[in-house]
Amino acid sequence: MKTHLKKLFLPSMLLTFLFAFMFTSRADAAYGLTQVNPQQNSITVQWTAPSNRNVTGYTVKVGTSLSDAQPVGTLPASATSYTVPNLPGGCERYIKVEYTYQNSYSTSTYTDYYYGSFRTTPGKVTSVHQDKWWYFIKSFDVKWDEQKAADGYEYVVKKNNKGKKFASGTVSYESLSVSKKVSNSIVYSVQVRAYSTINGTKYTGNWSDVCYCFTQPRVKSAKVKGNKLTIKWGKVSGATGYDIYVSTKPKKGYTKVKSVSSKISSVTITKLKKKKISSKKKYYVYVVTKKKVGKKTSTSGKLYYWNTKNTNFGYF
Repeated sequence: MKTHLKKLFLPSMLLTFLFAFMFTSRADAAYGLTQVNPQQNSITVQWTAPSNRNVTGYTVKVGTSLSDAQPVGTLPASATSYTVPNLPGGCERYIKVEYTYQNSYSTSTYTDYYYGSFRTTPGKVTSVHQDKWWYFIKSFDVKWDEQKAADGYEYVVKKNNKGKKFASGTVSYESLSVSKKVSNSIVYSVQVRAYSTINGTKYTGNWSDVCYCFTQPRVKSAKVKGNKLTIKWGKVSGATGYDIYVSTKPKKGYTKVKSVSSKISSVTITKLKKKKISSKKKYYVYVVTKKKVGKKTSTSGKLYYWNTKNTNFGYF
């Protein structure tokens, strides 16, 4: 019976340890050093001088790894802390505090050190942008620049036309896929911020600039009649304009033939690259949505194209 219980107990303990490891936030390794008062642009560490050694001075080294740590300062024997300034938010640095000392029973000088990996609190997330919008499965992907020392990212998605929160949550990596009842006919806004837990306290960075996400309009028709090519598409609520592109090849050679306001959903052209439109040729078209806020213009990018000979679409 005892043997049977032992067989059950050991695997259960192993599973408990495994789950605890998987779901505990990252811990910064430190040996003899303690990070105090975490800041966004600096790291302060402190230590206690060894009681059994006559310390004669300290040298502080900093690097992105322990092996590449370089000297940044020297301190007297009385020092017990050091601040590494001018760091980016959300970064990790390895700090090594070397000290020289003498033992009471010897006149020789020895060297030892404390070391650890430490993080600044998160900075503002940058380069939040729409990666792709999947029109036919009603989903869109967002990406941003990584903050290597962050534990994860919080996000908020809003319906831009109403300002109401559409979705929110956390992700572990610098990407997000939004698929909860997404509409192809409106603009969404997305903001992201990084978070880290340092010494048991959660810190969050500033929210990113607003990223506007929206679909590339679906072309409803692209027809040639005589020497005229007419293109019609569906409007996107919240857009400020559209750019229309045409080519005689499916995946290259496109020319922007028109830029129109959000009130317009069709254009007609008679020439492409100074040549008349011909009903004998097949033309490929796509439309890009634009949203201008202040001096910045966001675009839907291109993923789909249509042609004038049938209603099929293709992927770039």
